[in-house]
Amino acid sequence: MKKLFSIIALCLVGTATNAQAPYAQFQGGMIGCIEPQGWIEEFRQQTGLTGHPEAMSYPYDSCLWAGEIGRNTETYGSDWWRYEQTAYYTDGLLRLGYLLGDREMIAKAEEGIRYTLANASSTGVLGNKAIESMWPMCVYFRVLQAYYERTGDPAIPAALERHYMNFTQEQVEKWRNIVSIEGMLWTYGKTGNAKLLDICERAYNGGKFGDLTPAVAAGDERFVMHGVTCMEELKLPMLLYAYTGKRYYLVLALNAERKLTRDHMLPDGVPASAEALVGNGNVINSHETCDISDYTWTLEQFLLTTGEVRWADKIEKAVFNAGPGAVTKDFRSLQYFSSVNQVIATGRSNHNEFFHGSTWMAFRPTHETECCAGNVHRFMPNYVAHMWIRGKDGSIAAALYGPSAATFKLPNGQQCRIVQQTSYPFDGEIEFSFGLKNRTNISFLLRIPMVQGCQNIC
Repeated sequence: MKKLFSIIALCLVGTATNAQAPYAQFQGGMIGCIEPQGWIEEFRQQTGLTGHPEAMSYPYDSCLWAGEIGRNTETYGSDWWRYEQTAYYTDGLLRLGYLLGDREMIAKAEEGIRYTLANASSTGVLGNKAIESMWPMCVYFRVLQAYYERTGDPAIPAALERHYMNFTQEQVEKWRNIVSIEGMLWTYGKTGNAKLLDICERAYNGGKFGDLTPAVAAGDERFVMHGVTCMEELKLPMLLYAYTGKRYYLVLALNAERKLTRDHMLPDGVPASAEALVGNGNVINSHETCDISDYTWTLEQFLLTTGEVRWADKIEKAVFNAGPGAVTKDFRSLQYFSSVNQVIATGRSNHNEFFHGSTWMAFRPTHETECCAGNVHRFMPNYVAHMWIRGKDGSIAAALYGPSAATFKLPNGQQCRIVQQTSYPFDGEIEFSFGLKNRTNISFLLRIPMVQGCQNIC
């Protein structure tokens, strides 16, 4: 499909702060420009669990990252759990608050950002000083990223640069610490500190972390690993390609995702993972709710980097099927594990080997392990935040469909408001309306799903 117009369009918010990775085809970070409408705006997160963390109990009824979160038990759970879990929730809370203009949500999330920045260690390390694992900050980085995308506050990349420069290759290589590459590359893109890029490449290629190593990504063997870890680490070679342009990383990322789809994908668009990846050979296999948010977030990085329509197709399939399937219509309860073929959901419905017969497939406000109760808040705000993206030439692209509007600032000072009127995916009719004070040209791109034969956003 031909391009309709020809000049650069820029987002109204954050035009100078959200420069894309140099080898990525598109740029996200437009959360300040996008307005959910229609059924997406009415998804009920705001009136459901996202707006009522007290219903989820510990640790969501705490101060979140605006102070110390005490343990609620002396024996259950690692010390980093409560910070990982509340980082998930804060990310969804803040992005939803920005999208809906909910001042209370925004204030609660931003209070944690202020506390985190003000209470860095003497060398700049962010997060609770008693937690050795870097993993909670891997998650909380996305909160800081969202805040920066909305405000352009230079304190964010400065604080992250100081934080990451405390860590060596050997520390980054350890277990899920490797996901720090996501935040380090983003910070490198904002600061130009080449030491960060060097640490990322050396840590990733060192191959000492035990999961989705370059060797594992390059081979043809079926993945055998923890599902959430796989979803998180899957994005790393794609991000390395986006920041280095080295095709080696692109090949690794594409092969890894191919194997994940081949061996583990379920019909609703999310790989089968009852904690560990469990394969797609059984029609009753399920996936953890964390996987819905983490897999689609990774696919959003694939979409921005390559511009290929297949990633948008996969995102929509997962968000429109697996996402709503894991929550009740009022967003007041969720499953820890969900399945496309589950007939009943009672307190003993869990048919997985992991905690078989327990409550993990029942709909509840929270579960024995609290990660999914935090992560469930992320998949829809992240979807909305990537509905509209920008091309390398400054073009505006409608990448993911659904009722929404976006406002852009043009180089001539005009504002352009584009409204996407549709009931998609409940029907296939989509109408775009353009609001301009004066006649002008813009470059506007549409996505044609791959079922119609187009490989790229065009």
